[in-house]
Amino acid sequence: MTDYFTEFFKTLDRQGPGDDKYTELAFRLLEHLPENTRILDVGCGTGRQTQTLARITTCNITAVDVYDSFLNKLNEQAKKESLNGSIVTHNASMFELPFDDHFFDVIWSEGSIYIMGFERGLKEWKRLLKPGGYLVASEITWLQQDIPEEIRDYWITEYPEIGTVTEKLAVIEKCGYRPLATLTLPEYGWQQNYYDLMKAQKQGFLNLYDNAAEARRIVENELETEMNLYQTYKEFYSYVFYIMRKS
Repeated sequence: MTDYFTEFFKTLDRQGPGDDKYTELAFRLLEHLPENTRILDVGCGTGRQTQTLARITTCNITAVDVYDSFLNKLNEQAKKESLNGSIVTHNASMFELPFDDHFFDVIWSEGSIYIMGFERGLKEWKRLLKPGGYLVASEITWLQQDIPEEIRDYWITEYPEIGTVTEKLAVIEKCGYRPLATLTLPEYGWQQNYYDLMKAQKQGFLNLYDNAAEARRIVENELETEMNLYQTYKEFYSYVFYIMRKS
């Protein structure tokens, strides 16, 4: 049986909104990293941010995802490029990460922590960080207080933990981290870097699978509905990078 979700997204550089510049900006906020820094990239997808980190650092990066097709693409892309850092891929669930306690200096999660839930992810991944280690996660976040009903209902259904920056910072402190900074992903990180690329491959994908109902559902839900809502309500929400340090 065809997994239309992975077939659609494995050809994309990103499986969610993001931007190389903002990945680098977030990383540059991490101070006094040790030599041979170990980074765990959780829910790496096809690894656009993984490659960015390996390009700008000499760190050792362990990239984790549950889809082999995503990891295979990351490995292929990494081989094509001369990267400063090293990347090792690992098929594992973020719910059961098979690594020793206090092993990593940095945990990185761009647009993926929502799968576990923000609070649960912060709590359960904490054991993997060395004392004083960093966690960087981008999380869907309300940018205003008064949210129109249509977009509020959509995101509450999709991700009940969506909240404001203030609410997310409170969760960070509750989970035993010290918030250091936030960075809000700009519009082009959504439109040019994600939706436009999805749009460009939409018809080819549907043609490849003879307009199968499940293929159409993926395109309609993941592209058309979400993109149209973003274009209408983009001033009310975005991904925000939360940079924090284990207390």
